[in-house]
Amino acid sequence: MINCKLNLITFMNKALVVVLFLFSYSTLTYGQYNRRADKIGVGVGPSFMYGDNTGIHRELKFKVMPVASVDYTTSISNFFDIKATLGWQMINSGDFYTENLIEGIAAAGYPHAFKGSLLFADITPYYIFNPDRRGFVPSSFKFYTGLGVGVFHSMRTDEKRLYEGDNYIDLEYSDTNTNVYLPLRIGGFIRIPDTYSDLGIETSLMISPFGSMEGNNKQQKTTKADMAVQLQVYYRMHLW
Repeated sequence: MINCKLNLITFMNKALVVVLFLFSYSTLTYGQYNRRADKIGVGVGPSFMYGDNTGIHRELKFKVMPVASVDYTTSISNFFDIKATLGWQMINSGDFYTENLIEGIAAAGYPHAFKGSLLFADITPYYIFNPDRRGFVPSSFKFYTGLGVGVFHSMRTDEKRLYEGDNYIDLEYSDTNTNVYLPLRIGGFIRIPDTYSDLGIETSLMISPFGSMEGNNKQQKTTKADMAVQLQVYYRMHLW
């Protein structure tokens, strides 16, 4: 019993030394390689939506629409940043469905077409794969990835088909949806020479687990989740 206690005390002492060493090392590293912490940026690019009435994706038939955003980034360590993003994406179903597909959507009580806007806001922590570190050759192009959480608000004019025997009418009406999403982002940036600013590119996959971005939940796609897919070019200015 005494030996067990001594072994336990020895193990705890060693663990404490390791924890203190790691804490001291991370603090020292952050102090040595501290980057300009805060940035504000703007981004623009193309986007599309993956949903139940957004086209025939396996045939690459879908609408590509513009997206724009602003963001604020702060550094929390040499390897980690956290970014808040506020953005807008134009959304449009296009006109890709046959009469049979439209009739099936109408029978389920959902709209077959829409057009409008998607507003979104999220907070995303980022891991930087190759930050500048003392003793290492600095990389001109930095790569990062991140997963966060956000809220979207979808504002649309939906179009639903109503059948009366062999005849039908198309009814247009306004509708909205608000829900959470998970932004998965991968990107990279390069410092613009002789400036305190960056130029970058970033692809985003905004996943709505509840499938409500476009107001149609017929589940005629492979996955339940709706997704907004974006590719943006960013300009970010260092604030200090």
